Amino acid sequence: MPTELPRFTPQQAHSASEAGMLLIDLRRYEDFAAHHIPRSISVAFSRKSLPERIATASPPRSPIILLSEDKQIIDAAAAALTTQDRNPLRGTMNADIQAWRSAGIPLVQLAQITVQTLWQRLNRVGDIPTLIDVREPFEWDLGYIDGSLLISLGEIWQRAESLDPRKDIILICQEGLRSTTAASILLHHKFPRVGNVAGGIGNWLDADYPTVRPRKR
Repeated sequence: MPTELPRFTPQQAHSASEAGMLLIDLRRYEDFAAHHIPRSISVAFSRKSLPERIATASPPRSPIILLSEDKQIIDAAAAALTTQDRNPLRGTMNADIQAWRSAGIPLVQLAQITVQTLWQRLNRVGDIPTLIDVREPFEWDLGYIDGSLLISLGEIWQRAESLDPRKDIILICQEGLRSTTAASILLHHKFPRVGNVAGGIGNWLDADYPTVRPRKR
């Protein structure tokens, strides 16, 4: 890998995204939800597990551009990816939201849903949203929300075509990190009605809402 990766401008990153490159947003998932570049994928930076997180959130051989507002994170992320060739790293971009706005390219948000609102929506009459739990099966076995659908994060990209984009789709995980990544994948696939449960199952349990446990075979 070259010592100096190309630095993309907002216009270049936008064009690259339209051409099929994946924009990987390394910011905290809360910051991603507040405002992000259209069709970017949320993969919060982790010094230990970034390659695995990107591999879970993206198809193989898809070229990627890393986005962060912190140059140290960009440099650390690029270094962490030097030994992998699953997703070719094409460059980086400073996730300066103001620069993106100044370039005339719109930003979007990810709707955040409280567990209280989720409870109300799951128990009202008619038009119940599709609730997707993106945790792993062993976590699901510890307790899940009645009526939810288990699709682990690593399967979201492949299973997107089986979901109905006309319905409201709400993603949940343990605390909000993986569900934000899953939501960003659906947004990337142009699902218009996607939301994320803030605080995840953890907040659901803290609020003393019920869960279901599968019967032991």
